[in-house]
Amino acid sequence: MSMGPQIRISYRLPGINRVRWVRIAGDGSASGGNDARELGVVVRGNEEVRRVSICPKRTVVIDSIEATLHVAIGDADALYLNGYNSWTDSVERRPDARMWGLARAPRAAVTGFVLDASGDYRFVAEDARPGHQHGFGYGYLRQGDNVLLFGTLDEDSGQMLIQEDMGAETLTFTKEAPASAVEKGEEVELFSLAVVGGSLDEALERWLDLSGIKPLPAQPLVGYTSWYRHYGNIDAQVLLHDLEGCSRVLAGVDLENACPVFQIDDGYAKVGDWLEYDCARFPEGLRTLAQDARERGLLSGLWIAPFVCERESRLFKEHPDWLLYDEAGELVTTGSQWSGAVALDTRNPDVRAYVGKVLHTVTQDWGFELLKLDFLYAACMVAHDGLNRGQLMADALELLRNNVSDDTKLLLCGVPLMSAFGRCEYCRVGQDMSLDWDDKPHARLLHRERVSTKLSLANARGRAHLDGRVFRCDPDVFFLREEGVRLTEQQRREMIDTDTSCGGVLLTSDDMGAWNADQLDAYHDAINHFREANGL
Repeated sequence: MSMGPQIRISYRLPGINRVRWVRIAGDGSASGGNDARELGVVVRGNEEVRRVSICPKRTVVIDSIEATLHVAIGDADALYLNGYNSWTDSVERRPDARMWGLARAPRAAVTGFVLDASGDYRFVAEDARPGHQHGFGYGYLRQGDNVLLFGTLDEDSGQMLIQEDMGAETLTFTKEAPASAVEKGEEVELFSLAVVGGSLDEALERWLDLSGIKPLPAQPLVGYTSWYRHYGNIDAQVLLHDLEGCSRVLAGVDLENACPVFQIDDGYAKVGDWLEYDCARFPEGLRTLAQDARERGLLSGLWIAPFVCERESRLFKEHPDWLLYDEAGELVTTGSQWSGAVALDTRNPDVRAYVGKVLHTVTQDWGFELLKLDFLYAACMVAHDGLNRGQLMADALELLRNNVSDDTKLLLCGVPLMSAFGRCEYCRVGQDMSLDWDDKPHARLLHRERVSTKLSLANARGRAHLDGRVFRCDPDVFFLREEGVRLTEQQRREMIDTDTSCGGVLLTSDDMGAWNADQLDAYHDAINHFREANGL
């Protein structure tokens, strides 16, 4: 880049509070005199890429890595910044738009319902001024049909915060610093950024090629998930009923090159006690249900939140040393779901062994072939064990992948999105759907990850450009049933149109066997649209 980002690296020597700095100009030249030489700064790049590495002459602690790119933000028609989590809203907005977070929510609600856990609220200061939006990993400015796309080339070494300042016409990229000291003679790449142009498709493909990110092979999925029909109130009898209806409907559908699936969601065990399912509700265990799904020609799926536990679980009571604590010695809370959710320490060898045992049991012994893995952000809520958040998330996802067979499919959810690129077959790309359109008015003041059909569909459209490039996008479910669903006909149509055209996963959470003739016709139309959109 002839006019590349201006980069500032702050560092200290261990045990010394004096902060030193090195600046790198837009042309790639480093300033800072002896500091630049002591840090061993090396700048590499071309018209599209800027990389900065160090190889210090003595051990150093990196405090901050910040880059500024000057660009005519106000001339753009739209700005897109990828949201932190798979649930965080991520849509094109006007460059002068406001980005609301939790500032308008009552403090008691934020604390009581742990609303600040699933997004970036604990480590990004909210700025609701017009033209001060932020995101993570990548984004673009669009003018007409062309975009200027900017994105990190190495999320695994640390998350990258992107902040807009429309008035100053700058984008600021703050890369997570290493959580441990950089030793003398150790070569470490601290910063990498690509800035590419063209159509959105051209820019995305170029950026991903520069990043080395490739999607895993994955057939489109079509089928059923239990969550929005039963939520946590499931047992073997109701699931067998739904399985029979699902298999009967799918038997009459042309699914060439798509994979039929029956996925069991939350409700079979205390969160954390995954192998201790409720024997009263599942007298023959979960293995029988997986077998029944396979015998009907369906991929068997199971939901697990491997990096959290609830306070009423045996794990919480018997293994306090497995839990994650912050620097003040407090438990790291991840939400108010169940009896209260807390994070596990994914760097603890006993936790890693337990997660491995759970994954082996549910796939090899019980026979589930698809795992929906949820609330994964818990692994990287605080830097610890010498790793920053990006490194922790990459390590935790590799832990999951390394403990399942090559033919086990992963559907990730509640995950810092860029960490999932190239590591899963399928990934949620928006908020949870609701049985209504946009919840109650007061709920609309809450976080960017809130349950909302309206926002979920907008996110599915906003992130549809990722489908097939980094994973198959899961836009969540659609409903054809009338009972309990408070959506207008137009809203139902928008739900089906979005789900069938913006991803590679098409799931319902209805009693498919109870659909009438009109609903079956609507389903067949949806399948045909989905097949056409996915080139099947």
